[in-house]
Amino acid sequence: MPQTLHQATTLIQRTSVQVLLLFVILYATFFQNLQAIEPSLMEARNFTTVREMTQNGNWLIPTLNGEARLAKPPLPTWLTAISVLISGDLYDLVTLRFPAALIASLAVYFLFLLCRQLTSDRLTPFLAALVLATSFSFFNIGRQGTWDIYCHSFMIGAIWLLVKGLQTNGKAYGYFVGAGILLGCSFLSKGPVSFFALLLPFLLSYWYGYGRAGFKKHWFGILLALFICLVLSLAWPLYIYLHEPAKLATNISNESTAWVNRHVKPFWFYLSFPWQAGVWAVFAVAALIIPYARRRIAPFGNYRFLSSWVFICLFLLSLIPEKKERYLLPLLIPLALITAHYIRFLLEAFQQKTTAKSDRFIYTFNSLLFTIISLGVPVLLYWFAFSKNIVSLSAFAVSSIFFIGLGICFLLALKKKNFGLFLGGTVGVHILSLFTLLPNYQNMFYPVKNYVGLDKVREQRNLDALPFYALHNISPEHIWELGKKVDTITVVNQKLELPASLPIALFSRDSLSTAMLPEANLSLEKLAQYQYDRRHPERVYHLYLISK
Repeated sequence: MPQTLHQATTLIQRTSVQVLLLFVILYATFFQNLQAIEPSLMEARNFTTVREMTQNGNWLIPTLNGEARLAKPPLPTWLTAISVLISGDLYDLVTLRFPAALIASLAVYFLFLLCRQLTSDRLTPFLAALVLATSFSFFNIGRQGTWDIYCHSFMIGAIWLLVKGLQTNGKAYGYFVGAGILLGCSFLSKGPVSFFALLLPFLLSYWYGYGRAGFKKHWFGILLALFICLVLSLAWPLYIYLHEPAKLATNISNESTAWVNRHVKPFWFYLSFPWQAGVWAVFAVAALIIPYARRRIAPFGNYRFLSSWVFICLFLLSLIPEKKERYLLPLLIPLALITAHYIRFLLEAFQQKTTAKSDRFIYTFNSLLFTIISLGVPVLLYWFAFSKNIVSLSAFAVSSIFFIGLGICFLLALKKKNFGLFLGGTVGVHILSLFTLLPNYQNMFYPVKNYVGLDKVREQRNLDALPFYALHNISPEHIWELGKKVDTITVVNQKLELPASLPIALFSRDSLSTAMLPEANLSLEKLAQYQYDRRHPERVYHLYLISK
């Protein structure tokens, strides 16, 4: 092994160096260009709830467009509302997404600490944290203001403390108390979701991989953690039960029905889950091929535990009829863990020159793939950005030079069989893409000149005093953009069913005429029109003022 490579390996095994490198990677991954993408449907719902919580003081009974929203426990909403109150800007996407990015970063450090507890090797935990932070679905969800990341982040922290407690020879009540608190925080973030999707698979696989000795020895600590978890978890539902029992019962019924009847997919829908790991997908697949990976991973970790955690998690998630790709988020945590162990093997094998033909094939395939991607990005930038004047010549030139440099890096890594250089290039592609492609994503793929979105309505101060209505219905994204509660108006016998109090501002996707007014003394004045979909800029909302 060359002396420089040995020195680099020794340096990166230092805890202080690992923590610093993770900080840099997490900053680049989760905190840069948070405002680049417009809010999704789920984000819009959450942000509207945050807005109403801060404006109306609905801290214990959150609302969505004025109606009680009990489907989601309030902890993530509280944290986001605090972020908004500190910044003073209800509509700053960086402020709204910052708590989720922070919690996602916390999950990465929790996995780092958990892996240090599970292995004596000091490089594998860093690799596990690195893989998780740069897995596509994980960082994509972690950059959004959705509540999924909260419950799973708190849960992986609870699992870390549980393992520390189970592996302690003496009393470990402090670890179990901490685990109980984090378990409660997980429940207050999204109910029992992470208990089923992450904790239960972990407990079963840990028992299978390490035996039950720790559970028998620390039974009191486990009960203590459960008691604390129950106290914290039930506090908010109990409050809702005492104040809104009917709405709580309706919510539980609706959520239970949704698990069975909405977004139903077949059992095998999640079998493509390794591709959610993004740049690590091929390594993830290799790590799960038991005959191939078991003996390779065994020197660095408990393969029996690692593989069973992934497969049990996949099985339990597949049992639920309702399936969405973002529901695979908890699976990415054990997947990152087992993938990191496999990458650790490859690092060692290439350094010691003990690789088999299958190992070299996987490495060669990945190296060539990333070479093609790196050299192809400048072409993509030219075609979709520079030629359309979306980016300047200097920005295009600098980005192209960096990506071409990464392509050369992968070719050198392949030629010299330098797996460490390959890893550095992979992380480089990840970070550079976030800095160059993400800010221009919407303009590159959905270019709209002179786009006038619904958010422009908030700038019309003359509309502040008017109640907002929408004809038939309006989606949560549009309610968020408009900036206030929006009630619904219907049409009966070709006449508008108007409220008793006028004037009002009415949003309609169709043009309206005075013939639709229920009374002759009413006035219908069109004020403006606004686009609401960059993919289809021809779709608009017409804004009308209806008055006497």
